[in-house]
Amino acid sequence: MLGSYTEVRDWLESFIPLVYGKSELGLSRIENLLKKLGDPQKKFKSIHVAGTSGKGTTAFYIARLLMQVSRDQRPETRVSKNSGNRQLAAGNLKVGLHVSPHLVYIGERMQINGKSIPVKRLVSLVNEIKPVVDEIKSKQPHLTPSYFEILVAISFLYFAKEKVDYAVVEVGIGGRLDATNVLMPQVSVITNIGLDHTEILGNTFSKIAKEKAGIIKQRPVTRDQRPVGIPVVTAAAGKALKVIEKVAKSKNAPLITLDTRTFNFSSKSDIRIDRSIYNDILRYSQNKAVLDCMFLAVLAVLVSKTKINPQAIGSVFLQKFPGRFEEISNWVILDGAHNPDKIKALVGFLENQKFEFRNSKKLTKSKIQMQKYITLVIAFKTGKDWKKMLDLLIKNLPIKTIIATEYQAVTDTGKGSAVKAGGIAEYIKNKGSNIKIKVIKNSQEAVFEVVSRQQTSNSKQRKTESRKQPAVSSELTLVTGSLYLIGEARTLWKLPEF
Repeated sequence: MLGSYTEVRDWLESFIPLVYGKSELGLSRIENLLKKLGDPQKKFKSIHVAGTSGKGTTAFYIARLLMQVSRDQRPETRVSKNSGNRQLAAGNLKVGLHVSPHLVYIGERMQINGKSIPVKRLVSLVNEIKPVVDEIKSKQPHLTPSYFEILVAISFLYFAKEKVDYAVVEVGIGGRLDATNVLMPQVSVITNIGLDHTEILGNTFSKIAKEKAGIIKQRPVTRDQRPVGIPVVTAAAGKALKVIEKVAKSKNAPLITLDTRTFNFSSKSDIRIDRSIYNDILRYSQNKAVLDCMFLAVLAVLVSKTKINPQAIGSVFLQKFPGRFEEISNWVILDGAHNPDKIKALVGFLENQKFEFRNSKKLTKSKIQMQKYITLVIAFKTGKDWKKMLDLLIKNLPIKTIIATEYQAVTDTGKGSAVKAGGIAEYIKNKGSNIKIKVIKNSQEAVFEVVSRQQTSNSKQRKTESRKQPAVSSELTLVTGSLYLIGEARTLWKLPEF
């Protein structure tokens, strides 16, 4: 019997493989485990979300949209006593959300109505599942589940016990052989296709698209029924989209495609986005990557035959997914960009914010107080194309200082997975850059040092500024490169739940 969160964490982490590769993917282990638990994944409706980038954010917004829906699908309104404005009354759907990885607390992966599973409940569920896993390990060692598979099973068991109306489930890696692909969802979502996890999924867009498209399914039917595919929503383009179209056609699955350049979508169904909803979405973010996620979320909910009240849009899309484009403090941005596509989205986010950088050609003398440099705190996971990611950051942003660091977090795919900080520093030096480079191996120490120095600098700046001008920081701190780094950095502002 495990008695504390620490004991639970240690037991779970003992199932992390020493080497993570293609053999770690597959459905036999998770299917066996879930069967012994009574197949909890069959006891709730679900929406399944795959993709290279943005799948976590998309899942987050789908869940938030569903939370605003009433079971009778007639969203209510109420009058605010203070302002007289009509506000959306919270819906009464119980909505689960499974995401990965977690930032700090394992229970972040399994949420209901926006709240992580309480620590005591997590400990209780692990103690319920532990004897089953131990028996498998003893009698069926070849079917011993992995860390990720056990956590997926715990999520599904939690959602089933709590009788959620919907569970929105983010894929871990790929799709076809991912442990979450035991679901028979109401809607499948594939955000986009990029080159990530190439050592496992393949090194071309087409190969990766084939793996992601593995979540496209047909509903079980009797002999005399015509096979009906589960609707698919995607923002993929090019060769990847061709692969998804082919798979969807083979499964007789309705396909709704989103053009991320215009935010128009094509569909042979009767799905429509209300014009007021469409316009409201465009108001809530200047970040194109986030807009993609918002539109995909709305489409997914509509395709699930769930109504959206236009009044819900504001309350949903003003919420931010932790660790993604997050301004955790004044002039401190945390973003878990961990592949080149996500780095490009991060650069686009910064360019569209109200930050004026020193390398901007559009600056005028009147904006001189708004000019900024960036101090970058960076760490990467091995196996990622981290050199390309770093090149993109250096080329596109006015970086003055880089602090190379390492996270200590245990990942789903192994321990000690961070790229050595010294190797990052050496790569930057060899490029002949004028950027100041410093190595601080402890990630929390690295972030603390930068933020403390920034606050001291800003304080001195405020004392010397004219009273007629507002105090404005001349330095932006950007922490990025890995979600595991973000998780460690975020604890300086947000205490963990255990």
